[in-house]
This record gives sequence, C-alpha cells and structure tokens, in this order.
Amino acid sequence: MVQQQFKETTIVIIDTGRRQIKAGRGLHELLPAPTVYLDARVGLRKADATRLRSENGGMEVDASAASSSKLVPPKGLRPSSYLVGTRLDEAVANGDELEIYWPFEDGLVSDFTQAEALWQVLVTMITADLQTHHTLDRKYILFETLQLRRTLNEFPVLLSLPKRVSNDAQERLAQLFFERFNVAAFCLNERPLMQLFAANQMSGIVVDIDDFTTDVTPIVEAFPSPSGTLTIPLGADDCEKHLASILYSNNTLISAISPPASPLSPENLHATLLRLARHLWMEGHIKPNVEGVPIGPTNGTGEEDDGGLNIAAALVTGKEKAIIEASNKKKASAVKGAAEREREKERERLDIIEIEFEGVKITLGKERHRFCEPLLEIDILKQLISSGQKDLVTSMTIASAVNSAVMELDIPSRAIAWDGGVFVTGKLSRIKALGAALHSHLKTFIVRDPTELGIAPNGQPYTTDQPRSFRIIKVPEYFANYRDSGDELAAFLGCSIVAKLTFNDPSGKFLSKSAYSAQGPSAILEFV
Repeated sequence: MVQQQFKETTIVIIDTGRRQIKAGRGLHELLPAPTVYLDARVGLRKADATRLRSENGGMEVDASAASSSKLVPPKGLRPSSYLVGTRLDEAVANGDELEIYWPFEDGLVSDFTQAEALWQVLVTMITADLQTHHTLDRKYILFETLQLRRTLNEFPVLLSLPKRVSNDAQERLAQLFFERFNVAAFCLNERPLMQLFAANQMSGIVVDIDDFTTDVTPIVEAFPSPSGTLTIPLGADDCEKHLASILYSNNTLISAISPPASPLSPENLHATLLRLARHLWMEGHIKPNVEGVPIGPTNGTGEEDDGGLNIAAALVTGKEKAIIEASNKKKASAVKGAAEREREKERERLDIIEIEFEGVKITLGKERHRFCEPLLEIDILKQLISSGQKDLVTSMTIASAVNSAVMELDIPSRAIAWDGGVFVTGKLSRIKALGAALHSHLKTFIVRDPTELGIAPNGQPYTTDQPRSFRIIKVPEYFANYRDSGDELAAFLGCSIVAKLTFNDPSGKFLSKSAYSAQGPSAILEFV
C-alpha cells in the first residue's frame, strides 16, 4: 500500500517514559533534541476527589496514600478534571492537598483518561494556532511554542511507550490520537527499541535507569523479547539516598550546611543531603569505581613551559626593559606558586573537590563516588534488603538483571544480544563512567576459556552459550545535538530517526487517517 508522505517540519515526536514525557516538532538534517519536557503525572484536588467519591458512593482515601501509584481515581473524571504541567507544579508549590497519579509508572497505560490529559497538553500546545493564543488556558503554551495547527489535520505523530501494550490498548491509542487529537498519521513504538536504534544497533541489551526502577530489555534483530524484559526496583532515588547516608557521617560537611549556631532539623538536613546528592551526579562530580581504573582526576601535572627568553630579539626591538621586568615577575610568581602547585597535586591525589551548593562552599572527597553502589554492589543491596528497604525476591544488581534477562532468551538469541552490546541509558547515563563500571561487574558472566567450564564467580554454572566478550555501546558522536546528553535522550533520538524514515517512505509502517477511517482502530495492529 502506497502511503502519504509528510513534510519533516510537521512531524511530532512524543517520547513517553515512566516519569517524564519529552516532545518536539519538526525534523531536520541535524536531528533536534526535544524542546518540551513534562512530568508524566496528573493531579486531582483532594476536595474534588472526596466530593466525587461521595457522589459515587465510594470509600475515602487515606492521605498517606495520596501520591501512591496504586491510588484509584474517582469515577466519572474527564481529562480536564486533572491538573497537569505548570498548573500542577504551582498547586504542589502552594501546598495544596492533592492526589498525584503517574499513569505510565508501570510501563504501560494504567489510566487512559489521565494519559489523555497529559498528551492533550502536549498535542494542544504543539498544534494550537498562534492567532488564538488569547483564548487558550496556560496549559496550552507548549502547543503555541511548537506552532502547529490541530484543525488542519496536518501533523503525523510518532509515540513511544516503555513497554509493548496489549492489542486492546493499541486500538484505544489509535482511537485517541485520531478522534481526539485529529492527527494525520500515527506510529507506535517501544522505547527500548528506539533507544537501541539511537546507538546504531539492531541487537543488544538496553539498560534504562529511571527514578525508582531499572528496565533491562534484550533485543534481537530489532525485536524486544517480552520474555526477556526484566524490571528491578532500583533507580536514581536509591543512589541519592545511599550517598546522602554516607555524607551524613562527614562532620565537616554537616557543620557547613547545618552550622551549630543555626542547625537544621533532622528532616531538613536529610532533604538537603538528598538535594546535594542529586546536585553531585547532575553536575558530573560522580565517577564510579571501575576495576583497574583509578578513581579521580587523571590530568597530567607537568610544569608549564616558560617559553624561553629571547634577549637578542628584545634588544633589536628596544623592549629589553619590559622583557626583563616581565621575567622578574614571572620568577617571583613561580616561587610563590610552587607551594600552591604542590597543594593542587595533593588535592588531585586525594580527589578532593570544592563546590558551591545553595550558597555554601563545601569540600568533598572520594566518598562521593560511592553513589552508584546500590546498582552495582551486591553487599550494599543486601544491606538495603536486610533493613527492609528492598524486597528479597525482586531485588538484584543491574549486572545480575542483565544476565537473568538474557538467560530467558533461546540459546541462539543470547549470543546475538550479547554481541550487539550493552547500552546504558536513562537518567543516570549522564554519569560518564557508569557504563565502564557496569562492564567490570558483567565480567563475571564471561567465559574466558570455553574449554574450562565450571562455576562462575556469581555462583551460576558456565554453559557453552555464555558470552566470551561484549562491549558497552553509546550514541555516536556524529549526532551533534546529542553529544552532551545523547545516552540520556536516546529514546527521543531513536524516535526521530524512525520518524524520519517512516513518514517519508511510501511504504512506511504507520497508520494514516484515511486507513483509520476505512478500517477503524483495529488497523493499527498491522503496523505495530
């Protein structure tokens, strides 16, 4: 079937993660990064929720569960019933009593009304006519920014979701985007596959680290294996809490952020340490320990070249006096700076940094590099389990999760997945050495000599299908707009690549408006 082709300037990308949605309009030669970021949450005022439950004869909800992902909303709600985006942020900042819902937190679509409320903000903001901006609610600013016009049915949408959804859910999504958002065409994809495409691979193992979970998805020849996908309850939040507990024992640090003259309350001190932990990894001050690689800076400390003093040239040009004075100043500075350079060498050896955090200058050492231990170190994970913070059945390190996920594949597929490489993406992928640290922990699953099969260091028996080598893969450098954050934004980049190829292909795998009108929602099943 020959498909309609679309201008690249009209293509809309909506990358839907568990906790955040990224969107953008238009594709160019240098694929642009997302222009819109939206927390994947909606809010309902507690008073409205109580009233609706009372009208429906429902039960009251305990306030302590008001932000739980398992919270069941009242019946009869519409997308406009929810607070989204800046309106929700303002309500939270004002201390309003709210029920917060995260409709994609389980990787699927738990509530289509809430999902519509989120996507409506994106689609309306992307497609609103600028001439009608004075009639729009503030939540539609995003659509004005992207300058699309929904009424003209001119824009195709590529949507990604964390996991593959059921056939019924796919049909509901098609119905939602065509009938509610009036899109010209619709394409649905799984985020792990889009992330792997961004790394220029068709097969591999995608490790997506989010706030509270890590998804491990083996992919074989562009097919994410449902049986191999594994989610563990470990994420950035666990790392922040772990580092905060370590920093609490740093008396010098505590005295700086909580002076004895005006100490913080225990609750405020804990919150401050959590913010500091987040600041450290977001600003690039974390470097996980990698086997065989020293922690800390490795910059050279060679002496500066004094450039030489050409007296003959100075005499010829008549600048001998100025040259001699400059030379004397440089010698005096060298004597004065020798002690400072020695101190700098010592700081580099000890890996000490000085930063300003919330108006306070603080000094930190190597303890900051322990940030990623909950993800990588089994002993730290055991401590979390013994303290009741993690569940014994579902908790495992990322390295164990990768191996377990791959072992669910059939034997020929395991080698293909390993050969493709391991791709670390998600929030913590901005920690540059995290992939190398994971590589060192995954070495326990490598058979160095296949003739000497036995028990691996992880306690599992080696088999002939064990990998003999693998690599950590990354987003290629030639994606100029993603050089600084490519691995973190891999899903959006992969979506852009697929959209550029799909919507410009006469035989592209997308559902057009005309095909939807002729066949109905079930037509989407032919293209997913």
